[in-house]
Order: sequence, then C-alpha cells, then structure tokens
Amino acid sequence: MDTTNMTEEPASPLGQQSALLDALFPGFSLLSSALYTYTRIDLTLYIPLILVVIGLTLALKYFHSYVWELLDSSFMSTADIRVDDEIYSMVMAWVAKQGFARRSRRFVVNANLSSRNWYVMWASRHKEEEEEEEEVEDSGLDLLAKPKKKPPKKLNYTPSFGTHYFWFKGRLVMFKRYEKRAQSFASISEREEVALSTFGRDPTILKELLDECQASFTRQDENKTLIYRGAYKPGTTEPAWSRCMSRVSRPFSTVVLDETIKKSLLEDMRDYLHPHTRRWYSNRGIPYRRGYLLYGPPGTGKSSLSFAIAGYFDLKIYIVSLNSTAMNEENLGTLFSELPKACVVLLEDIDTAGLTHTREKPEVIETAAAAQPTAIPAGVTPGVPTANSSGGRISLSALLNVLDGVASQEGRILIMTTNHINKLDEALIRPGRVDMRVPFSLADTAIISTIFRGIYATLEGDYPATPKKANSVESTSLLSERAAAAQRALQAKAVADEKAHKAAVEEARIAALGEAFAKVIPSGEFSPAEIQGYLLKYKRLPDQAITNAAAWVVKKRAEKLKQVEKEREKEEKEKADQEKAQKEKLKEKTESKEGSEAMTSPTSTTSRSGTSTPSSEKEADEVVVV
Repeated sequence: MDTTNMTEEPASPLGQQSALLDALFPGFSLLSSALYTYTRIDLTLYIPLILVVIGLTLALKYFHSYVWELLDSSFMSTADIRVDDEIYSMVMAWVAKQGFARRSRRFVVNANLSSRNWYVMWASRHKEEEEEEEEVEDSGLDLLAKPKKKPPKKLNYTPSFGTHYFWFKGRLVMFKRYEKRAQSFASISEREEVALSTFGRDPTILKELLDECQASFTRQDENKTLIYRGAYKPGTTEPAWSRCMSRVSRPFSTVVLDETIKKSLLEDMRDYLHPHTRRWYSNRGIPYRRGYLLYGPPGTGKSSLSFAIAGYFDLKIYIVSLNSTAMNEENLGTLFSELPKACVVLLEDIDTAGLTHTREKPEVIETAAAAQPTAIPAGVTPGVPTANSSGGRISLSALLNVLDGVASQEGRILIMTTNHINKLDEALIRPGRVDMRVPFSLADTAIISTIFRGIYATLEGDYPATPKKANSVESTSLLSERAAAAQRALQAKAVADEKAHKAAVEEARIAALGEAFAKVIPSGEFSPAEIQGYLLKYKRLPDQAITNAAAWVVKKRAEKLKQVEKEREKEEKEKADQEKAQKEKLKEKTESKEGSEAMTSPTSTTSRSGTSTPSSEKEADEVVVV
C-alpha cells in the first residue's frame, strides 16, 4: 500500500489539556473542535495567553483599587454631604449652575415640583424668583385685557450618578454622586449619596466651596422669612425640621392692631432678643424663654402678626402641629431639642389640640363622661388607658414639660394662638409659660379706616417704574457745565415736588374715603379678614366699594344669623341626644335592677321546694309500707 500520496491530517487539538479545560469551562471542547474544523485554529495554543491577559487585568484592577484607596485615604480630602440636611440643597443648587453640570451627557432632569424631594427644594425657589420678577406693563391696567400666556416650567438639570470633574479656584474637584443599594425601601431620589473630593490633605478649598454654596443659596433669602415644619427624615421615622417655603417678609406696619399694643409687643421682644439679656437671665437663674399668647375671634390677624414678627426681627418660623396623628411626645421633644438659639415657634389654634381643661376635678370629669356615653371596645377595661387612647395627640403634661421643663430649649420665642382663651387650661397659660397676652378684637372704626387706606393707598413698587426720559438740558458752548448741572437739579426738584404733592393729595383723598367707609360699616361686628376680603373685590374701585358696603353688611348679617340658628339647632339636637341617651341608660339600669330582683326571688322558692321534695317522697314511701 502506497502511503506517499496520502496527506497527513493535523492532530486534533482535543487532548488531556482540552479535557481539563472542558472540566473547568463546560462546552469548551465543543467550541474548540468547531473552531478548529472550520478555521484550523487550535484554541488550546492561545489558552496560556488568555490566562495571562485575564491575570494581568485582575491584577491591574486590584492595583488600581489599592492605589486609589491609598490616595483617597492619605492624599485626598473629602466632604460627604448628607441627603437629609439643608446643605444638600445648597450644593445641588450651586452645582446645577456650573458649566460641567450643563455639559454632562448623563443628567437628572426635573420639572414637576410635586415630585421633588430634599435635593430639588431649590427648584421652587427659582419658581418664586421668576414670579417676583414678572412685572405688569403700565398700559392703563386694563382689567379686560387677556392675560399673557405663561412660559412652560423651567427644566432643572443636575449630573447623574457617577464621578464628575471640575475646576474651582485652580484646583481639580471631583463631584461624586452614587446610589445606595441598601436602602431599597426609600424613594429613588433618596437612595443616593454625594461627596466632594480634591487632591491634597488640606480641606480648606472644600470648605471655601461649601461656604460659597451656602452664600449663594442664602443670598436669595434676603428680605424673606423662612418657614419650617416638623416631618420625618426620608425613609425613617426620625423627626426633623424640614424647610417648606420662604415668603417675602411682611412689613410690621401692615398688621392691623392697636398701635399701643404693637409698640409694647415690639419693645418687649426687642429687649428679650438683645445680646445682653441672655446674660441677665443667666445671672439671676431665670430660664431664658419668652412666651406670647395671641387670642381673639377668627380672622383678626393672629397668624399675620406672628409672620410679621419673624420678618421684623429676621427670625425663622418653626410650625408645630399638635393635631397630627404622627406627632407623639417623643417626636415633639426631639423637634424642640433641635431648635436654633433664636427663632419663632408657632403653635396655632392650641385650643383644638385636645388640651383644654385636662386638670379639672375628678367629679367634673365623671359628670362630663356620663353626659357623653361612648361604646367601650371588647377587651378594654374602663378607666385604664391604652396605647392608642390618646389618638396620637400630646398630653398636657408632656407639652408643659417640653415648653419649660428641665431639658427644654432656651432662646426661642414661643407664640400660641387661640380663638377661645376660656377653653385653655390655666396651667398652660400661667405666667412663666405665657409672659404676655395680646388680645385681638373685631374691627372698630379706626381699624376699618386703616384697612381701607392700606388697600387703596399707592405704595412704592405697586407699578413698574417708567423709563427715564432723556434730559432736555444739554451742555453747549453757551451754557457752562455748572449751569447745566444746576438746571438739571432744579428740574429734578420740581419733578420730586410735583410727585410729592400728587401723593399728598391722593393720600388725603383715600383718608377721606376711608372715614366715609368706616361710617357705613358697623364697629365691632366684622373681623378684619372679612372687611379685607370685601375690599379686595374692588381693589381698584374705592368709590364702588363704599357704594356697595351697606348691601354687603345686610347680606353678612343674614348669613351670620343663619349660621347662628344652624349652630343653635345643632346644640339643641346634641342636648336632646344626650338627654335621650341618659334616659335610655337610666331605663336599662332600672330594668337590670328589676331583672336581678326577679332572678333572686325564684331561686329562693326553688331552694325551699327542693328541700321539701325529699320529705314528700319519704312520706309516700311510708304510706305504701303501711
């Protein structure tokens, strides 16, 4: 047999090495055989090279991680930003204005403010700024003119998850934003962390950057009052103060209140907030706290006065809702312990928080409880408090302990408002907890006139300033520069005098109209809010407001009379229901007593018959025997 013409087939790559690789990587032998059959490439020859590449890749990755961790721990400075802190909003607001954030190819866009959380709080601030910058064109104030179409919401962009680089004062800074996988129960906007890093062991540059973020953020809060509310931190049940809005500070002069009361209130607060007052209190062992109670009918300006006080003294307002079902004694104590040194704490409508007359005598409480019988759930012992018996509200003792207990916060101004001071417990409004009571009443003649002047008086900023016309006086060869300046000064003075004269005439006209309006509206019958609401319907028509005032008074009196009758019917119905419930309760008690007596009588008869039955049977037996 001639074997010279036969072509030798290359040996198959499958062997012991291939079998070992197939054991490590299932399917490798099939892949290598197919590759060798069609391409004549022996994959087993490249296995060492592939392993070397994989090993080098893993080694480089480990080396990179090790070196970066070494640099980060020893040669870099890092500032970690907490998501639940206000500095987070400050940093994100600053970052959104930087060029690297605008050039980022992957970013977070936000347009709906209702879906925002901590980090997009600044978006609402921009919306407020845009609304304040919108000016009404001076075109005769045509009320029938069609309003301009508002532009769409401004989109806000911030860099997405990852590391972003930018330069700050000649230093390279890294903005790192990454997701926290552990907090899967929190919302998407809260499962993140932010950090600022730079090369160098001196963190001064990062602190300067954070100071600039804070300054840029707070610069827009000038002449505004910041309002905070108690809330839970994202993804937790831990209470914390959260900023809800900022409003333009209200001038104290716009508060409709007796001037003597306003003056004494301002003097008292100014003395309390003086830097030396804290030391005076401390030297005498007096707790450095101050409390005020604003009481009066609804709509008389109690909340407005609180807001104006905070704006006048440039303080923040912290609002506490005692009626919230989520509020308990522990959360209330935590919130009060986190208050700043100088602030205004507002407790509105304290009489509706279930803290009225809780220290009365036991017999009074028992009488009130008997007048309003309620069903007792199964398994609950009457008179024994349960875990949910308070309905989530704060007890009076807990509130008093928070306000002026041993661990209570000092340096704050506490303002409580109520519509019914007679419903409050004396322990809550005693001297030491309430240092000054400010009464509010329905509008008298002076207040009505003041409200009218405040609505119709032309104030600075009501209308946009008209552009200045070019000065007609020019410096020529005939007029010297000094003469031209003098002429311009005379013209400016004439314009100012004419403007002041027109303002004085207008002010006198509005004052006369205000007195005429005050004669039509009866004194002490309507609240300032009701009168202001009426005048706002004619905010540019004072004469028409005076003409229709008498008809408005008749209408409001009819509405109030109808409301009084409705409340009287409601009270009579409640009284009738209480009497009916008492009669039913007395009837049930009488029936149960008669039933118990009836049950007692048959029992004794049965007992007697039971004892006589055996003797009767015995007698019968005896008769039979005989």
